[in-house]
Amino acid sequence: MTSAIQAQLALMVQQLQRLMYQPVPEKQLVRIECPFPAIHLQGFLAAQNCRERAFWRDREGDHAIAVLGYSWSQALSCRQDLASAFASAHKILSHLPEHTDSHCLCYLSFADDEASIWPAFGYGRIILPLLELVETRKGTVLAVNLRSDNALEYHSSIRKALEIISALNFSQQLPEADFTFQVAGYQPDVSVWHQLVDKARQAFASGVLDKVVLARVTCLKLAGHLSPFSLLYPWQQANPHSYQFLFQGQGQTFFGCSPERLVKRLENIISTEALAGTIVRGQNLFEDAQLASLLMSDGKNIHENRLVLDDICHRLQPMCQSLEADRSHCVVKLHHIQHLRYQIRGVLNLDVCDQQLLDVLHPTPAVGGVPREEAFSFIAANEPCPRGLYAGVCGIVGIRKSDFSVAICSARLAGNVLMLYSGAGIVKDSVADEEWSELDNKIATVLDILDRQQATTLPAQARQCVDSNDYAAFS
Repeated sequence: MTSAIQAQLALMVQQLQRLMYQPVPEKQLVRIECPFPAIHLQGFLAAQNCRERAFWRDREGDHAIAVLGYSWSQALSCRQDLASAFASAHKILSHLPEHTDSHCLCYLSFADDEASIWPAFGYGRIILPLLELVETRKGTVLAVNLRSDNALEYHSSIRKALEIISALNFSQQLPEADFTFQVAGYQPDVSVWHQLVDKARQAFASGVLDKVVLARVTCLKLAGHLSPFSLLYPWQQANPHSYQFLFQGQGQTFFGCSPERLVKRLENIISTEALAGTIVRGQNLFEDAQLASLLMSDGKNIHENRLVLDDICHRLQPMCQSLEADRSHCVVKLHHIQHLRYQIRGVLNLDVCDQQLLDVLHPTPAVGGVPREEAFSFIAANEPCPRGLYAGVCGIVGIRKSDFSVAICSARLAGNVLMLYSGAGIVKDSVADEEWSELDNKIATVLDILDRQQATTLPAQARQCVDSNDYAAFS
């Protein structure tokens, strides 16, 4: 396998070296592709020492992208930057041949006020990979995207790509576990959680809110080293019909395995969903079916899901030639929990673009609340920790196809602190203790994986105690 990989990389190097001595092309983007052996993308990425790495896989398993280096990227400081950033991405991609299905990757925060943003990531970023491995049902392709606005930038891109290739490690093995962990705390803790749910119930009684989603951060203190790729892979194995994403920013890594689609666009056909309402999985098939039946008929969960469905349809209707939703909800089963879901499909008006879809849909009531602005205000005023990219957007942007997931079921690794994010939809019939248990259930899969992986052979001195400074990564 290594010899086959080396052979294809050698061909790519030859093509890049030839381009150094050829005239700079007039088009602003040149893409070079060659077939590549099927490899373990997460293991391969984990072995590299490149500062700019990213990963994305759709939830059907049809399309995965492993990124090494950025050919172009644009940071976003607020929601108002979306239009120019997406326009730039589409302009760059439009210089490729019509049959080329290349994409930019992007991530966006839940909200764009300064108090909600993680400094390491900003509000968001859109990225054109420099070197990428693209895996589809047709096979794997190695590609290099070269910006050619001017000769200096063009040759600099070629040299950067050659440097990345020359430094590649051919290992595909995920790093072995060499860490232990302990739960260092929650933000909010259980007493503050009860207070927040009480405040939400008061807002429901006064007619200010119909629903609000409250988030919690579970902070884990690590001793040793945890590779996010070694957690991401088994996470997806446990919940196979989920998106995978990983982005790096200023020494931190945000990654996750989300079951929730924000919106997928193929030409002018869109699909989205209302995913809200939760119950645990059963210990056996009979109990699991009983719990699913209970979820399907539970008034509180049906009400929560219906609020999301109605809001999404209301927002999309003016943008669509036609729009339809399932006649009834169904159950989506994950490893530890199951959700209610309505699927929604539509045909867009011809003048609607990706940025407009995100404007009206993000964040949905499944992660924010109803009414939207009142729920945002409640979250901003009451949640103790900034959400950052949690409940934001991760996805791909393309000319023909774009696909965006909601960044739930996610984690942030900052030094020796791992933060696990979960949220619960609060409505008038919610019970604080039950919602707290739901938060636990939503991170149970990750905790199970970490518990199986954690090393038991680290020396005692490596098992550090929790220090107050460890909470600095919460902000």
